[in-house]
Amino acid sequence: MIELQLTAGALLVLVMLYRHYAKRRAARHSEALRQALMHCLEVLQRLQKHRGLGGQRTPEARQQCRLQAQELDGLWRSPPPAADELKELLPAWQSLRSEPSDFDGHCRLIDRLLTLIQVLEMRLTEDVDIAHGCRELEDLGRLRGLAVRGANEQRCPLPLQIQLRYLSQRLQGRCARSSALAMALERLRLQLIEPLQVAINPADCYALLTPLIDEQLGQLRQRLIANTRSAMAKDLLEPGTTQMSRTV
Repeated sequence: MIELQLTAGALLVLVMLYRHYAKRRAARHSEALRQALMHCLEVLQRLQKHRGLGGQRTPEARQQCRLQAQELDGLWRSPPPAADELKELLPAWQSLRSEPSDFDGHCRLIDRLLTLIQVLEMRLTEDVDIAHGCRELEDLGRLRGLAVRGANEQRCPLPLQIQLRYLSQRLQGRCARSSALAMALERLRLQLIEPLQVAINPADCYALLTPLIDEQLGQLRQRLIANTRSAMAKDLLEPGTTQMSRTV
């Protein structure tokens, strides 16, 4: 009877050990995915800026564009292990690096990056809602990229007017949450989209929308940080975790 009790006790300890290490492994996997998502947000921010700066013609904008390209080189070549799939996008980036004015090329690459972000998020057990936020952010990013290109001309070209109107309409639904966005859209309408002569320069278009984009990116980063803290707190409060750690 004593031997049977000892055997049952040993099996219970083994089961507890297995559950403990399984939870630890899952926690490390989730943290690696969050780091990968954070890295992808850094790539997204700089790639969107590279697109916006690449649509300008001043020496200052070209210099800033080169700086963004240098930062992107490092981010693309040294991703965290969970974001290793970023390397598959490197050839497309290398083509764009020498063609910063290629708006459509940037959009195609960003679409692929957004898909990767969605895949990484789906691998997480927690709901962080980063992918949806990034796709909303891309509406603002494309608006900025198109606006700086339209502002290069004496009158905004009709194809750009159509795209700018479409994106502005998509963004109207968010104006209730952001008066700054509403004012920015109205300024673009009055000074870029509708007038017979453009009344805003590319640098001002870029400066008008960049703080809105950076603010939204900051919110996405904070969401990931909060998710990490929540996961750590949950792990600490998990019944038996402290006791199991001492046993091990």
